[in-house]
Amino acid sequence: MIAKNRILRTSALGILLATCGLTALIYMEVIQRLVLQWFMVLKPGAFITDLWQSPSMDITVDLYIFNWTNSESVSDPTVKPRFEELGPYRFTERMQKVNVQWHDHNSTVSYMRRSRFDFDPEHSAGRPSDPIVAPNVLIVGIYQKMLLWSPMLRSLMLMALNFYGKERTMVRRAGDWLFDGFDTPLIKMSKLVPPSLVPEVDFPYEKIGYGYPRNGSMEIYGHHNVYTGQDDFKKLGQIARWRYNNFTEASPRCQLRGSTGEFHPIPLVKGRPISYFLPDLCREIQVDYSGTTIFKGVEAYVYRGSARNFANGTDNPEHKCYCQENCQEVRSGLLNISSCWYGAPVFASYPHFFKADPYYGEHVEGMKPDKDRHEMVIMLEPITGMMLEIKARIMVNLLVEPKHVSVYRNSRKTFFPLIWADYNVHITDDLLGYLKLRPILETVGKICCILGVTLGVLMVFWYPHQLFWQKRLIHKIEINTLETNRISVDPTKSSGVEDSPLLNGLQYVGVKEGEGCAL
Repeated sequence: MIAKNRILRTSALGILLATCGLTALIYMEVIQRLVLQWFMVLKPGAFITDLWQSPSMDITVDLYIFNWTNSESVSDPTVKPRFEELGPYRFTERMQKVNVQWHDHNSTVSYMRRSRFDFDPEHSAGRPSDPIVAPNVLIVGIYQKMLLWSPMLRSLMLMALNFYGKERTMVRRAGDWLFDGFDTPLIKMSKLVPPSLVPEVDFPYEKIGYGYPRNGSMEIYGHHNVYTGQDDFKKLGQIARWRYNNFTEASPRCQLRGSTGEFHPIPLVKGRPISYFLPDLCREIQVDYSGTTIFKGVEAYVYRGSARNFANGTDNPEHKCYCQENCQEVRSGLLNISSCWYGAPVFASYPHFFKADPYYGEHVEGMKPDKDRHEMVIMLEPITGMMLEIKARIMVNLLVEPKHVSVYRNSRKTFFPLIWADYNVHITDDLLGYLKLRPILETVGKICCILGVTLGVLMVFWYPHQLFWQKRLIHKIEINTLETNRISVDPTKSSGVEDSPLLNGLQYVGVKEGEGCAL
């Protein structure tokens, strides 16, 4: 007989195995989410933290510069400024987070971002030596800042501009406009004035340029403080503080929000927009959900930039807090980021005024908005929120107005396109391989759960099944034994001699006493 203890142990183990397998199968999605949360929370020494500090991404930046081809007609308000797009000037970016510090008391981590841009001549149509004509950005910025200065300081600056600020245009190499930068007499003069005496003329850099001093610098992007997701996973990767504040100096009434680019609240929800905090714009940008697609064998949610991203506070009330004090409310399509660019009248838009009010394109020549080239597109894996591909396209514009004390006093009010960036980020093949493993592991997990339930059920019923058949066999053997015994003791049955074929046909005759046998 099978021991009762063995039956009980096997049955108990089977019940436990079947219960665990069935529970894991029912709550597979919840378990998967908990495992992802454990894996993706930022903490010192974790695998995901190493990827976060030194992203394994293919990052390229295509820069297009606008060359002002009819600058000689700047004083004729009847002539539209005409621009020629030069480029792309392609650079590969290597990004790294340095000076990382962990703050367990509020579950955040602080860091400085450093990027290195290397020119890629093979994939560039332009060369760093290309001459570029642009409006005098420095003069336009100074005239804009002078509006807030005292009359005496304004008079002193006008005297200085009479010597060093008469040029309406600046002609420099493309490389100088991009990351190399260049100096001017006005900047040199401003360095001679102690900032404590005249803080209004203080300029933080020795050179100017569209991309200066981003190459290798940590200061341009500022100090970041983001949530690790330890206490609240929904906050993972969301900006907590920038430049040591929970608001920007450019827009103190706006709450600091958005992802820094690496993480998003997961799982992603169809129809819900995602948001990014962009240091270059000193603000949050929301990107709307567009649909789903398959990216190299992986399901992806697609997000596209819409007109509301660059709408003014009237068309998009969420942007009201960004325009304050001396902010100029302009038609939708451009964002005023002047306070983020040291007071210069700088505005951000989609390239070639894509999705902007037609007003902007009508006042200049050379703009050719194109959905395929100028639309912002982002693809994310919905379960992990991991970035698959980013095509971020943004253009920087300079507002030139005919002020009576300016060298542009006879010009027409125009938003001059200066430069636009096509920022492309692609997931590497090794990270994509990890993402492709996730559905495989999920399928394997489901199969293991089903096998666990099946094995558990078999273990529960194995010994009862054995006992049932064992009892049935014993019962059959007992019946056969009884039949055999009954046959062996039946008196009506002979020993089998009479059934011998040798005796067939013989008749037994009884012998009378005294007689012999007759044969």
